[in-house]
Amino acid sequence: MKQVTPAVSRAVARIGSSFKTARLRRRLSQKDMAMKMGVSLGTVQRIERGDPGVAIGNIAMAFLCINCLEKLESVLDPSLDEIGAVMDAVYLPKRARSTIPKNQSAD
Repeated sequence: MKQVTPAVSRAVARIGSSFKTARLRRRLSQKDMAMKMGVSLGTVQRIERGDPGVAIGNIAMAFLCINCLEKLESVLDPSLDEIGAVMDAVYLPKRARSTIPKNQSAD
């Protein structure tokens, strides 16, 4: 498996820990969560350990099973992408060129 940076390792570990807390708050055992997600017990354990090799589909199922899928869906929502908006503003063209062919006259 490809190595991940320490920052990514910390972030994935926090997600795993938060998922475990959410599972426990819902009074679900790891076995119950695995059954609900349709995965093995080991997959739930890997998520909670912060294993960066867990498939994104399994992460999405985990979010669905704790009723938080909309939070995952909004992570990269373009309307909330402040960095992308700033970059768009910086690289906006200074002027717009006509898309009407030169030989076509205006009515």
